[in-house]
Amino acid sequence: MKVDFHCHTQASDGSLTPHQLIDLAIEKQLDCLAITDHDTTAGYQAVVEYARQQGLRLISGVEMSVLWQGRSIHIVGLNVDTDNPLLQALLADIRDSRWARVKQINSKLVKRGHPCMLARIQQIVGVGVAARPHVAQVLIERGYVTSQQQAFDRFLKNGRPGYVSEAWPALERGVATIMQAGGIAVMAHPEKYNMTSRKLNLMLTDFAQAGGKGIEVVTTPNRTSNIVGMADRAKRYGFYASVGSDFHRPEHKWRNLGWLAALPDGVVPVWQLFRD
Repeated sequence: MKVDFHCHTQASDGSLTPHQLIDLAIEKQLDCLAITDHDTTAGYQAVVEYARQQGLRLISGVEMSVLWQGRSIHIVGLNVDTDNPLLQALLADIRDSRWARVKQINSKLVKRGHPCMLARIQQIVGVGVAARPHVAQVLIERGYVTSQQQAFDRFLKNGRPGYVSEAWPALERGVATIMQAGGIAVMAHPEKYNMTSRKLNLMLTDFAQAGGKGIEVVTTPNRTSNIVGMADRAKRYGFYASVGSDFHRPEHKWRNLGWLAALPDGVVPVWQLFRD
C-alpha cells in the first residue's frame, strides 16, 4: 500500500485546507492517509465524508505535544476515537497552553522594541492551532528575518530573546489518553530530537512502559541510516512500524506527501492494528 500517517492541514500549521489535502492524496495515489494535526482532530473531522466519497481510506489521528524529562516530544495518535471526551479535553488544554506561550513570546519581543504581533498571528492562525512557526511568519513579514529557520535561530529557540519553555503534559499522560481513546500511540520522527543513542533508547523504554505501541521508522528526508536504526529499535522494543512524511506545505519538496521509502523487512506495519 501507498500510505502516509503523518501530515498537517490549516487546522494546525499546514498550508492546505483539509479538503485540499485529500485532493493531493488522491493525486499522489495514496491508498490510506492519517491527518495528524498538532493537538487537534478538527482537520480529520472536517473531511471524513469527503475522503469516503473520493475512495480514500482516512485514519483518524493527532500529533500531541508532550514532555519527557523536560524535553518537547511529539506523539502521533492513530485510529483514535475523536469523540472521546478525555482526549478532546487534553487537546483543548494543550491548545490553550500554545496560545499562552505565543502571548508570552510576543510580550518578550515587545519589551525588546518589536511591535505587538498578536492581531496578525490571530489572522494567520484562523481556526488553527497557534505555534512558534506563526510567530516566525510575522517576523518574516516584518523584515526581521528572511526564513523560518532564521527566526528560530535569532529569536525563538532556547537561549534566544523570544524563547519560552513548553508547558505540555507528561509523555505518560499523553500516551494514556490516546489509549483511553482507543488509539495507537506512535513516537513521531524520533531521529529529529537530536538525542544521543543512549538518551533516545531511554526515552523509547519509557514510551514502551507507558503503553506506546509504535515508532515512525520511515520519515522524510529518507536517510537509509535513520531507517535502519529505527527499524532495529522497532524490533528491539516490539514496536509496530509507522511511516509519515510530516507534510506541511507543497513548497517543502523534501517533505512531500506520500514521498516515503518502503518499510524494511522484519518490522510489523502499524496498519495491521487499524480498525475497519
